[in-house]
Amino acid sequence: MQQQLINHSPDLKKLQDQGYDILADGGYLITRHVPYLDANLTVKYGTLVCLLTLATPTRAGSPQDHTIYFCGEVPCDAQGIALHSVINESRWQQLTPEIAVDHYFSSKPPSGNYPNFYEKVSTYAKILGSQAQAIDPSVTWTPLKKQP
Repeated sequence: MQQQLINHSPDLKKLQDQGYDILADGGYLITRHVPYLDANLTVKYGTLVCLLTLATPTRAGSPQDHTIYFCGEVPCDAQGIALHSVINESRWQQLTPEIAVDHYFSSKPPSGNYPNFYEKVSTYAKILGSQAQAIDPSVTWTPLKKQP
């Protein structure tokens, strides 16, 4: 069912094809292996989690809003300062019996909402990953990318 949902949803398929480590579970879209920096400028890997809205049982709809959850330590910029521009709240929450998160992010695009899950997930992954990449240029947020 999960692969069918990804295959029938162009935005989820694009995330998968570009090498994002995604999974649909319990009504959430989970993106694993997202690099970020901690306060000591150490590259760590966390997980983005957002509510997965469906247009049909086998096709993703549009994102409900512009926010996303994060599992990991407090993400920081390349100077070791917490990314307060995106961190809305830092509080451990149990979303489902299998999914717990540590932070709630908000980065609203100019239009007010992301048009699809590709734009939403890739934007947040780049916000976090670009800080890690500033310290270690080999860092990638698309760990499953196929090599040519």
